Amino acid sequence: MENIIVIGGGLMGTSVTWKLAEQGEKVVLLEQQSESYDNGSSYGAARISRSLGPKKDIFSFVHNRTVKEVGKLIEFLNTETTTKNHAMEDVYSTSPVSYLYKKDQYDAIRKLRYKKQRYDYRRASGNSAFRKFGVTLKEDEILVREYKTHSGTINPSALLEKLRLGINKKGGQVKFNTKVVKLVKKEGVFEIEVLNGKTNKKTTIKAKKVVVAAGPYTVSVLKDFAPYFNRIITPKRVLLAYYKIADERFQQLSELEIKSIFAAQPMFSQIGKEYFSMVERVEDNGSPIIKAGGHQIRRNILDLDKVWDLAPRKKELKWIKKKFRKYMEMLEIFLKKKEIELVDAYNCVYSETRTKVPLVTHIKNQFGALDRDIVVIGGMSGVGAKGCLGYGVIGANLITGNAGESSKIYKRAVRKFGSPGNRLWTKRPRRGRLF
Repeated sequence: MENIIVIGGGLMGTSVTWKLAEQGEKVVLLEQQSESYDNGSSYGAARISRSLGPKKDIFSFVHNRTVKEVGKLIEFLNTETTTKNHAMEDVYSTSPVSYLYKKDQYDAIRKLRYKKQRYDYRRASGNSAFRKFGVTLKEDEILVREYKTHSGTINPSALLEKLRLGINKKGGQVKFNTKVVKLVKKEGVFEIEVLNGKTNKKTTIKAKKVVVAAGPYTVSVLKDFAPYFNRIITPKRVLLAYYKIADERFQQLSELEIKSIFAAQPMFSQIGKEYFSMVERVEDNGSPIIKAGGHQIRRNILDLDKVWDLAPRKKELKWIKKKFRKYMEMLEIFLKKKEIELVDAYNCVYSETRTKVPLVTHIKNQFGALDRDIVVIGGMSGVGAKGCLGYGVIGANLITGNAGESSKIYKRAVRKFGSPGNRLWTKRPRRGRLF
């Protein structure tokens, strides 16, 4: 029998597994994909890493805690390997983070400027935006920029690799090609039926405790233990597109224009459907491949296993390309449609809660009883990668029964990520239904 099983080998599951292994716990991580990890929310080389938020903001807390924890992981790996070639820069690319607001959102903007982060924060509108940032804004817009070490982008693939290495060196196990098809609890013991992706054979693993961090697959994993979870978390599809400026046009750009493009990435618009963009990688000729999408353009999913291979919708690609072009025009770089090339596009799948606030919490079983031997980490809804180890710390403390930490912001985060309002079970069901 295993002590703790973690289901799901993306950033959430791998982060909590690392924290448990670091604490000396016997822990096994199950991942349905191979080591290459081609599908999932943690796929790719860039996510926006940002800490700017109002005072007592729990998402700023998990970001800052993740930076701290990555530092500890890097230090550990460099003591355990002879080459000592691990660095924070493998995971983080520091650059200004741009946030675009409407002026009528000023109350939200004002809350960002408090004592502890006032030196990390600059804002401008109108003509001052061009003087300060080289960006042309509409009259009703405000641009905010965050300047902080390790804010910019985080590389999920690089962090996953380091977390797995740390788990192995601490005595934990990672089992790939292992898909969980059933989870039940009998006589105080979890029975986890798994399917081997290579042999297609099923086996059963027993464990004292379980952490479910299966992203959009969380609902299917919990269908027997907590069948009501299809009302807690809903998988949503978000299209991601990768664009570049055509080589011939890129060669015509001045050094100042190229510098302006990099300085304006990543960006996160708070207007409308919340367009975002960031540099995924740079080609040999210096041209950036820019990852872009609409954070709030989310679609329901009929078949979760097939969604990864669905062809991108032309309507969505057209919207992203238009936003890409408009943002370049804000930088005074004017491109024709044919001068913007689509490099790649794929469907990213988020798990989304009703309140859009993630869950890191004990849950109730099918009979309505709270079970402290199981923790669910999910519903990240696009705010997972930057705070993965922050969520992992909380999840590890919950599953081991650790009292956690005494800081007010840690306790606030625990309450918010585990609040009954997110679980939907605060009211008694009608007509005899449990949930």
